[in-house]
Amino acid sequence: MPPRPIRSVAVVGGGIAGLVAALELAGRGDQVVVLEASDQFGGAVRSASMAGILIDVGAESFGVARPDTSALITELGLADSVIAPRRSDARISLAQGLFAMPHAMLGIPTDLRSDAVVAILGEAAAAHARELDARPLSAIDSSVTLGDLVRSRMGDDVVSQIVLPVVAGVHAIDPDLVEADAVIPGILRATQEEGSLAGAAARLRSASGIPGAAVAGLVGGMTVLIDALVEENRALGTELFLNTPVVSALLIGSRWSLTLASGEIRECDDLVVAIDAPAAAALLHDLPAVADPLAAIPVGDVAVVALVVDEPALDSDPIGSGLLHAPNAPESSNGESGESTPRIRAKAMTHTSAKWEWVRSAYGPGRHVVRLSYGRNGKIEEDLDELPEIAARDLATILGLANVKVVEAKVVRWSTSLVQPRPGHRARVVAVRSAADAVPNLAVVGAGLGGNGLAGTIASARSVTAQLA
Repeated sequence: MPPRPIRSVAVVGGGIAGLVAALELAGRGDQVVVLEASDQFGGAVRSASMAGILIDVGAESFGVARPDTSALITELGLADSVIAPRRSDARISLAQGLFAMPHAMLGIPTDLRSDAVVAILGEAAAAHARELDARPLSAIDSSVTLGDLVRSRMGDDVVSQIVLPVVAGVHAIDPDLVEADAVIPGILRATQEEGSLAGAAARLRSASGIPGAAVAGLVGGMTVLIDALVEENRALGTELFLNTPVVSALLIGSRWSLTLASGEIRECDDLVVAIDAPAAAALLHDLPAVADPLAAIPVGDVAVVALVVDEPALDSDPIGSGLLHAPNAPESSNGESGESTPRIRAKAMTHTSAKWEWVRSAYGPGRHVVRLSYGRNGKIEEDLDELPEIAARDLATILGLANVKVVEAKVVRWSTSLVQPRPGHRARVVAVRSAADAVPNLAVVGAGLGGNGLAGTIASARSVTAQLA
């Protein structure tokens, strides 16, 4: 057979999807250039210097239920840097107090008899949930929302007191607004096969074969993965450019013509679009069959506030690895005084120093890193300039203190960063992929087509060679 001709490929977007796609293509001998609009590679994987130490201010862990991320880490020679959480005992914050997080799959309990579930629901509601989940299964609508699925099999209390704070904390959206099988791929099939939603959650939760926490991290933070991807791409000859926005992409004959914000024109054989759905839709506006379903994918904004605090009260990890806060919880009583405390506005909080040993060791006793996140159902209601103060107040409220001493605070807004897999999401993804397949020399990766997690994003990026075949 004649040798495969070398192709010139432009990858628009230098996040995890773009870097993985570039690595796949450079590995087979293509001439690859990565064009990233911002001043950093990595997309939602980003770090910032906090009191002299680089700390993740974006994704800070990866799920182990799917092998995609672990496989990439191993291929890049980073297996020795993988660490399990020092603590993974997050709490659920409800109006009635803090509760241990039950063993669950995105909030769906795997055991409705567990002490943690009974502590939250009470004996009567837990027994009712068990009764519902033991009933014979009928056909399940493929577009059922996660909230309705859990409600039908376990009751409303499980939704409002367990699933809601978890999904709102992780995906920044109400479980009644997301398509169950889109946010937890395979949950409907597993439920039918197990005859139980709890059984399905247990099956999916244990799919990795790794007991304990469902996540892992990297010593030094997740940007270690980005640095390795950049280094490996450069070693393979990939050209990588920062601060290089692409404003339009036109398919002229069998080649692509890209216009950069600087006015420069670049031509290439193949185009890989590895940016968020709204940006991808704008870039491909001359291809409405692809752009329209991309534009129909809902996305939302979130903000992360990272705080370095001098607070010895955190040395004992009083809230474990963090908490997920139920939205709209009313003001609660503050200890024995009976006085009301301010409403917590964060959707989630991670005690980073408790969760990761390398962070705890880096700062030493008395100094801690805490991350709080804001934004629900696609919107950040808080003023970004006020978020450091709001976050410090939220942390003090959570700890039952009058205030905390903040050494440094950083606010990072992630615009259009979270895909909202609302009903019909999988159909929209199929429409995007089908339309993109019909366009010569085009691949669309990222754009939330693989979900919000790293594993799905990496799997989407690694399909790039098949898409360009």
